[in-house]
Order: sequence, then structure tokens, then C-alpha cells
Amino acid sequence: MKEKNIRLFYAHELLFQFSDSMLIIVLPVFLYKLFGSISAVFLFTFSWNLIYSVIFIPIFNLAMHMKNPKYFMAMGMIFYVIALGLLSSITPENIQLIIPATIIFALYISCYWMIRHWFFSVNADYTKIGKQISTLTIIRILIGFIAPIVGGVISFLVSFNVTFVLGAIAGTFSLIPILLFHAPPHPRGYDFKKVIGILNKPDLKAIRPAYFWEGSAANFIGTAWLLAFAIFIGNILELGLLVGITTLAAAILTWLTGSWFDQRKRKAILTRITKIRFLTVMLYVSIFFYPNIIYVWLIELFNKLAVAVQYTIVDSYLFAYSNKIHPIHFHLNREIHLNISRFISSGLLAIAFYFLPANYLWVSIGIGAFMIFGWLTLKRSDHLLH
Repeated sequence: MKEKNIRLFYAHELLFQFSDSMLIIVLPVFLYKLFGSISAVFLFTFSWNLIYSVIFIPIFNLAMHMKNPKYFMAMGMIFYVIALGLLSSITPENIQLIIPATIIFALYISCYWMIRHWFFSVNADYTKIGKQISTLTIIRILIGFIAPIVGGVISFLVSFNVTFVLGAIAGTFSLIPILLFHAPPHPRGYDFKKVIGILNKPDLKAIRPAYFWEGSAANFIGTAWLLAFAIFIGNILELGLLVGITTLAAAILTWLTGSWFDQRKRKAILTRITKIRFLTVMLYVSIFFYPNIIYVWLIELFNKLAVAVQYTIVDSYLFAYSNKIHPIHFHLNREIHLNISRFISSGLLAIAFYFLPANYLWVSIGIGAFMIFGWLTLKRSDHLLH
């Protein structure tokens, strides 16, 4: 049954990633153009994280009391589709629709992601987790090649709003595999007091800084780079082509890194690739001084290759760790520390770019490069995976 669940999860991921991969590159640029402000982009992230921090534990507690938590994952996808529908309707004339869109987006995050990670953890086989994560990564890479190009082309030639409609359609179809999951019931609840106890567990100490710095880096590097490209280098079509084609090139290393993980060379690979990733992100900053498009393509390719290796290793580490210890306890720590970091970093960046000009996006990327070293704390947990 676990193997069937994993195969269904792959089918869901295929459809969901098509939508999500478009959203990742299109949404920040859409918000920037809509409001004419970098600060507004980070304020959107800050706002949905604020709502999430209030509603996440009650929603998760209710989901765990339900006979089958998969329905909350499905509910999360429904909220996701509704949020995209609202985004597709926003124009400068009805810009106030961003408020319900932000609220619905927070509901999607609260219902979907925690159950998703829990479901994969309880069905994964940690003895061959590298290969399972590699399969998942290859799906993401192949879709990550197609979706940004499609999103860039549609947004450039038609409109951003139509891109959101296409994403909503893909999200709707991704509901089908979720409804076919055979997810075991989890009758235990997790109220606020119990969550605080879980957050203080010493055997989960290694993942806290890793996820905190991941959430911060997503804003300081990921969002800042997309905005920097759209403002200083090219348009949304060129951004989609850049992200899509360089993502495909990264597939070369994916299966190999999964095999390395299963052969228990985790610590050495994690250390090396973290240092390499730091260098590739710092190379982004050099684009400010030499914004040649061929140079940009080379830097993006180097970074995507490093990302492919890093996330295969890191995801393998984390899902194996959660399977070995306690999936619920692990992912509660994950979600809460990600939320704290996104909340803090997006708030700081929203305030900073209210006063600072756009060229400080390169400074943001440079600061974010140092956050990548936070992943090295995972090495403390390596003995638990033997």
C-alpha cells in the first residue's frame, strides 16, 4: 500500500508542480508590476505568514482528529485553486481583491503543506530515501523546465491573469490522486501545549536552524533574484526561459546524488555542496557589475546544478530523519520554524525596500548566501540514520 501511495503522490506532484512552478516565478513579478513596489511583494509574504501563524495549529489539530487527514490536503488544494482564481481576477481597478487572495492563500498553506509532508514521510522507505527523493526531484525538474517557460510565454504574450487560470486548472486535476490516497488515520490531537513540548525535544535540535535559514534564504535569495532579473535584466518571458532551460540542465546530476545518499556519503556531500552553493549565489551579486545576458545564463546554470545536488541531499536527509524519529514531531518543527523565518525575513525586507532603491536587491542576495550554511547543522543528526 505504501508503494501505491508513493506512486499516487508522484502523479499529484506532476500536476501540482506544473502550477506551482509557474506561480513561483510569475507571482512576485505580477505583484511588483501591480503595485509598482518591491516592498509590496514582501508584504504579501509577510501577510499570509501572519495569518498562517494564527490558524495553523488549530487547523492541524483538527486534521489529526479527523479519520483521514488527506481530506485536509485536498481542502488545501481547493483553497489554492480559489486563491489563483482571485489572483487571475485582479486588475488595477479592483486591486483590493489582493486581500481575500492573501487570506485564501494562507488557508491553502495551512491545510496543505503539513499534511503533504506527513503523508510522504509515513509512506517513504528511509533505506532507499535518496532514490525516492530523486524520482520526486526529477518530476520537479522536468516540470520545472516546462512550466516556467509556459508561464513566461503566456504572461508576456497574453497576461499574468491567464497564467493564474492555467495554474488553477492544473491544481484542480491534482486533486484526483489525493482523493485516491490510502492515508492511515491519526487520532491524536496537537494542541498548543503539546506543540510547545514537541518544539523543545532535543532529538529535533538539528533541524531547527536548517529550516529557519531555508525560509529566510527563500526571501533573501529566491524572491530577490526574480525581482532583480525582472527589473534590471529582462522581461517575464526571458525569465521563464532562463529558469526553465537551466532547471532542465540540472537533471543530469539528480539520480547520481540520490545514489550517493543511499550509499551513506551524506555528510561529505552536504558539506561540499553547501560551500559550492554559497559561491554560486555570491556569483549572482557579480551580475550587478556585469549584467551581460550570456553571463547571466552561465551563472543561473551553475546555481541550478548546485541546487539540484543540494536539495536532493537535504530532502533525503530530512525525510529519512522524519521517518526514523517521528513524522508529525519532525514536520511540526519544520513548518513552525519555516513560518517564523519567512515572517521575520519578509517583514524586514518589506520595511527595508520601502526606503531602499531596487539595486539593494543585490545586497539582499549577498546576505542570503551566508544563510545557506545553516544547512550544515543537519550533520549533527547523521548518527540517527544508521
